[in-house]
Amino acid sequence: MITGAKILLIESSRANAPSFAPALEKKGYTVSVFHKIDDALASADKRKPDLLVLDAASMRMTGTRLTRRARASLGNIPIILVSPNGTRPDPGSGASHTLIQPFTPRKLLNRIARYLPGDERYSLEVGPVKLNLAQCKVHCLDKQTRLTPKQAQLLEVFMQNPGRLMTRKKLIRQVWHTDYTGDTRTLDVHMSWLRYAIEPDPKHPRFLKTIRGMGYRFDIP
Repeated sequence: MITGAKILLIESSRANAPSFAPALEKKGYTVSVFHKIDDALASADKRKPDLLVLDAASMRMTGTRLTRRARASLGNIPIILVSPNGTRPDPGSGASHTLIQPFTPRKLLNRIARYLPGDERYSLEVGPVKLNLAQCKVHCLDKQTRLTPKQAQLLEVFMQNPGRLMTRKKLIRQVWHTDYTGDTRTLDVHMSWLRYAIEPDPKHPRFLKTIRGMGYRFDIP
């Protein structure tokens, strides 16, 4: 964990609403708390945060609309969306990760740590492929590339399952948190990006193999 990492926290203004701020500050983060997204984004323009926590559950809403607005304004800054119990993650929300209540503050802290830059504990290495989950960077052979959070999550799934067939349904469920497989173009596009990030010849992949009609497999020659 990087002491002093800047966390932007948007949460309810209700006096009796629970807040993650004490747990974040106890961990050593610098926390800026806002109750309105306009104020939060204005602050982010002046002092760019390392990560945003949008506690939509405390505001009694799903948070999808607010998260999309935050993503459009903040670019690639990691966004963790906290949604109320009974909701389902929306793969189009723009959140880097969605946590559904109830859960402990420890779970939020663990998730935050994975997105902060420079935390080497959250790295994977399989063969020549080295993935830094905190920085969203991958190094393979003579190539080093910065990934989006979703690309990094997708590559993480493959690196945790080398040599195993990963069906489209399983990948969509694990990375986009949905069982809907009617449109797999998003997965195909992400696979193309990953191949350009790690493959010496993306058109003839050595590592990320397509298993026709079934899915993909991460092979280490």
